[in-house]
Amino acid sequence: MDLVLAVVVAAANLALAAVLLARSRGGTAVPRIFGRPQPFPRLRAAMHACLGLGMGVGWLVKDIFPPHSTGDTVLFNVIRILLVAGLVTALLVAFQHARPIRDEAAR
Repeated sequence: MDLVLAVVVAAANLALAAVLLARSRGGTAVPRIFGRPQPFPRLRAAMHACLGLGMGVGWLVKDIFPPHSTGDTVLFNVIRILLVAGLVTALLVAFQHARPIRDEAAR
């Protein structure tokens, strides 16, 4: 079950990051996903990439190294850095105020 969950988490987060970048044309436009505008698409894509790699790939490779080995320690620290980076970018997205999007058709 852990393997399936890890693959789903990694694939879902990395897919959402790819969709954000593709729909925003590399971060130059504000895409609409699930009917809502997604401001700061590059920042959101970075958040999903960090979370996908930290959680999903972290779960996938945790069984490679024996507990308390050097490889396990390094992997744990890399995953912790990725998850903290994902958390920081999530907080940046949550606390930044998006500029209002002008609707040219409404004028």
